[in-house]
Amino acid sequence: MLNPYARFLVASLCFSVVMAGGSVKSANAQQAGGTETTGYERLAFEAADTDADQLVSEAELARDAAVGFSSLDKDRSRTLTRSELGPHDPARFSRIDANGDGALTFSEVMSNKTRAFMAGDKDGDGALSFEEMVEAASSDQGAAR
Repeated sequence: MLNPYARFLVASLCFSVVMAGGSVKSANAQQAGGTETTGYERLAFEAADTDADQLVSEAELARDAAVGFSSLDKDRSRTLTRSELGPHDPARFSRIDANGDGALTFSEVMSNKTRAFMAGDKDGDGALSFEEMVEAASSDQGAAR
């Protein structure tokens, strides 16, 4: 069982992956080529939703992104390298790496997350519901193929 802080870090990283256009899929969904939601997506959403209103605001997204970014920045260089990210989609990394220097700054990551947030906010209320988050991640996966 993870302690609350470890649970929060895992959830933040999952939410960061989802909002970056990645997908957290169960093994069954991966084998079937589907995009069913998992407990990780719900856990990530709930960790990001710090005021428990069932919506993730831009401020909550920024806080979540900062936690995720700093936990991945192992060398404390204030950038994320390909090796710090582990397995990832090279095309997506290049798309986020706006200046093409081979490292992601927090600003580059937040620009990408803000675009994903705005595209995912289908009802225009300035926040993402769980359903909007899942739909945004699923539609980005379809576009990336």
